[in-house]
Amino acid sequence: MNRIRPFPPSIAFRKAWLAGFLLLAASPVRAGLTAGQLIDQVGISQADVARLQKGEIVSYSVVETGSKSLATGIAMYLKTAPARIVEVVRRGELAARDPDVTARGVVPSGAGVEAFAKFAYGRAQVDEARDLLNVRPGSGFNLSAEEIAGFAALKASLASDDDETVVEAVSRQYRSVLAARLRAYRSKGLAGMAAYERGDGDKADPAAELTDAIRASKLLGDRFPGLQKALLGYPAEMPAGAEDSFIWLNRMVQGRPTPILVHRIIHAGNDGALLLQSAFYVGHSYDVSQTLAGTVPYLDGALVFYSVRSSTDQVTGLGEALKHSIGRGQMEKEMIEKFRVLKASVKG
Repeated sequence: MNRIRPFPPSIAFRKAWLAGFLLLAASPVRAGLTAGQLIDQVGISQADVARLQKGEIVSYSVVETGSKSLATGIAMYLKTAPARIVEVVRRGELAARDPDVTARGVVPSGAGVEAFAKFAYGRAQVDEARDLLNVRPGSGFNLSAEEIAGFAALKASLASDDDETVVEAVSRQYRSVLAARLRAYRSKGLAGMAAYERGDGDKADPAAELTDAIRASKLLGDRFPGLQKALLGYPAEMPAGAEDSFIWLNRMVQGRPTPILVHRIIHAGNDGALLLQSAFYVGHSYDVSQTLAGTVPYLDGALVFYSVRSSTDQVTGLGEALKHSIGRGQMEKEMIEKFRVLKASVKG
């Protein structure tokens, strides 16, 4: 039987935040955007600008695209050069503070299932593996009808039901799921994202949800329309100065191992960085996320900004407005704590 746990929004989206912020570990980039333009674009008030200049962390509103959408943004001024921020992240100081990532990897162009060799369930996660052997349409896992059938066929083929056999077989099957999902996205982009079966004829459409999130970004649409077009039209060619890559993560979310597939784009130059990330497959808890992070010169240092839009069924239904309000508040709290860690790191 699929297990559904109570949803604390901050946990899932804190994970999406950290994965997105790790994108700063790229070369310093010319963002093509001044701090003043950015402040106006995202709607940071004059009162909050004064707070920024005092070194405070401020939040700003990010448009949510529907009942399943949860979104927010934060910004901070650091008296250090953007290149220094990039250096700190490159050294892995922020990644080292995320104990919930148990494995990760880069997926080179043309790679297959072998790129996911380090993705595996452990002996302590045998219950999760057994749930996958018995998976049915529902909210416990984000799987297509074909993927659910694959796990059913795997169960029927097993010669033994011992824990070691189950964990190894389910890990192997899920590596095939990840490889197929990535191959479909690389080949067809958003059109290659299979729907999640929810039961009783209901489906979640991660492609539509991710499309809405990308289109909702006025910062992208107004300042970087070429990048927005590249995301929506992938695998169309990236605009000049942009580089893209793919990574996978196995991250603990709500106490459960969670495979995540990420498409990231870095737009570069000498005085800042613009960083985009689409989590186009997530194993459970939320459907997709779209993040936008970066750093640009500001006064005698750098303005660092980050926004995230994620989509989940778990902030809908009875008490929806309250769920969204609590979710945004918790998400901002977690993001602010990460910014404090960054501030301490660049000073060290």
